[in-house]
Amino acid sequence: MAGFGRSEFVDLIKPLGDRLNLYDPTKSPTEQPKNDAAEPTRAVPQAFLDAMIVREEVFVKEQKVPLENELDSDDARSFHWVAYASIPAKANTNGNSSNGDRRTSNSTKIPVGTIRLVPPPHAPHDGHEPTQQLTSSSGEKEAYIKLGRLSVIKEFRKAGISKLLIETALAYARENPYEVGPQIDPASIEAMKKGIALNFKGLVYIHAQVGVQKVWKRHGFERDEGMGTWDEEGIEHVGMWKRLDVSDSRRKSKIWLATSNPLSP
Repeated sequence: MAGFGRSEFVDLIKPLGDRLNLYDPTKSPTEQPKNDAAEPTRAVPQAFLDAMIVREEVFVKEQKVPLENELDSDDARSFHWVAYASIPAKANTNGNSSNGDRRTSNSTKIPVGTIRLVPPPHAPHDGHEPTQQLTSSSGEKEAYIKLGRLSVIKEFRKAGISKLLIETALAYARENPYEVGPQIDPASIEAMKKGIALNFKGLVYIHAQVGVQKVWKRHGFERDEGMGTWDEEGIEHVGMWKRLDVSDSRRKSKIWLATSNPLSP
């Protein structure tokens, strides 16, 4: 079941899992007949559709990424945030809305930006693996979370939306390391067998488009020179990383203590 967190400007969508089976990646987020026909409590929530509206506008229409490639296998297990802007609504000359009801608001919310956080484990990335992971004496590589799909509608790129989204996602990860870390499922267990640790200790990676490295650098991310550069959907990318201090949140969390060693008897 999805969970939601809302402030005045940003919505959080927790991992949707199987609910995303109703989303057709070959269609626009505004044209989802299977989802529209679904029971509201099981349908893909509007906030996720809003995130995809932004991604379609930026990545598909502006950067020419094929529509069917925009939704990927990580979306169902990711945390997503959507930023909204309030814009003036068109006023009716008689003060009433088109259905005869008196207008109660002079503004409306529109989605203008989004970001996602992908929990570990992560699939191999064609030889471009992070080189800053710490490896324990037992040979386990440190788990990390990955931020991505940062996108802001062109008309709002000078309004601080990227800053708001990045800081919101990082704050959530810092305060909830047990929640964004590896979940206790078969994929995570298999990852551990392959030498990937199940402890998230604050390491955050991104695959940044070369042209927006400076955006991430302002938030403390450093380029991982050992990863080189690579092409994703015709756009050159680099790896960058940052470490969060999650020690206080881990010490205070009973949930973390209960799940930090899932294979212990």
